[in-house]
Amino acid sequence: MKKLFTISLLFLFSLSIFAQDAKSGDMKNMRFGATILPGLFWYKPDNLLKFSNDGVVAKFGVLLNGEYSFSGNFAFGFGLGIGSSGGKIDFTGSSKQDTVHYYYNNDNGILSLADTNGLKGKYEHVRLIGRTYNASYFNIPLSLKMRTNEIGYMRYFFEPRLNIGIRKKVRANDNDISLKTGQSTQPPKGIDITKDMSFMRLSVSLSAGGEYYLSGSTALTFSIGYDYGLSNVVNGDSKYLLKTPYASSSTTPAPVQQKFTPGGIVLAVGILF
Repeated sequence: MKKLFTISLLFLFSLSIFAQDAKSGDMKNMRFGATILPGLFWYKPDNLLKFSNDGVVAKFGVLLNGEYSFSGNFAFGFGLGIGSSGGKIDFTGSSKQDTVHYYYNNDNGILSLADTNGLKGKYEHVRLIGRTYNASYFNIPLSLKMRTNEIGYMRYFFEPRLNIGIRKKVRANDNDISLKTGQSTQPPKGIDITKDMSFMRLSVSLSAGGEYYLSGSTALTFSIGYDYGLSNVVNGDSKYLLKTPYASSSTTPAPVQQKFTPGGIVLAVGILF
């Protein structure tokens, strides 16, 4: 991701140099460009008796975007990009009945209950205390930009946007306690939990910013926005996480029911030409 950030900065800088040398012209109806998107993200749990928000994570994205101006002050925006999101969740719960457990094997990673068959003695059974989610997505934004007339070299805008994220890969860093020893464990970083996440992430963002015109219709753009989640980012019934341990061998543990809604604050810096 650091390499991607560096490449994105160099790309935007190169485009701005090119734009400054361009000849002046009228505003184009169709413009294309690129945008970098650093931000702070979090997950909001639906059931605060079982889960709680444990903080924010800093993430980053890049976007190839365009816009079609259907009048001087209104434009339809679209794009395609990749980016990351995530959050931190505390799983301690308000009582013993709200605790969460899962199985883990060093060779196979996190396991479902059925996956433990034939692995007797070769897996860990742990209580989950906290988890940091690191999710990556293919992003498709659709927006309506409402902007002012030009003021000097600037135009200011307000932009509501629908964000459609298609799940790419999701990894987790966990804080666990072994049910066998009662001691904290050291699980490997980056446990693959992709199958326990929703295929799609939906959110609506409200952004405000400006366009600084370099030449003709070429402009540097900047904005800050609030990202409000519409969908559950995890599977409603977890594939891996189980409710408090069963009381006897004849009782089958049930999957954890979970709902985490995403949120975030995102900066956007880019160029349109």
